[in-house]
Amino acid sequence: MDEVDMVVPRNRVNEMVTYLHDLQKTVDIRIKSFGHAGDGNLHAYILKNELSDEEWEKRMKNAMELIYRKAHELRGQVYGEHGIGFAKKPYLMESLPEENIRLMNGIKQVFDPKNILNPHKVAQI
Repeated sequence: MDEVDMVVPRNRVNEMVTYLHDLQKTVDIRIKSFGHAGDGNLHAYILKNELSDEEWEKRMKNAMELIYRKAHELRGQVYGEHGIGFAKKPYLMESLPEENIRLMNGIKQVFDPKNILNPHKVAQI
């Protein structure tokens, strides 16, 4: 199982949940979703079930890309209350303007000029 964390505007939650439900058929994998409709945070669990590791990895990555693309289309983001984490870093970099990435890296430089706190994670120097 892998979790996809996202946030969409509250008035688009229903559209995103419907999309997640329909996406199961498109990518042929079970997806269970839940979240906090009041603030737009949604979680989708992509379930492995009886799939081989190789097949699950392929379908899971495809589902994640489609989910994050839809969240972005709905004016949402690929991060919610659980943050980014190392595995989802590429999706963040694709979804934010370059200016935001530079700002994050600048803040990291101020507080960690020697890059000893979580080197090579989300913010880079």
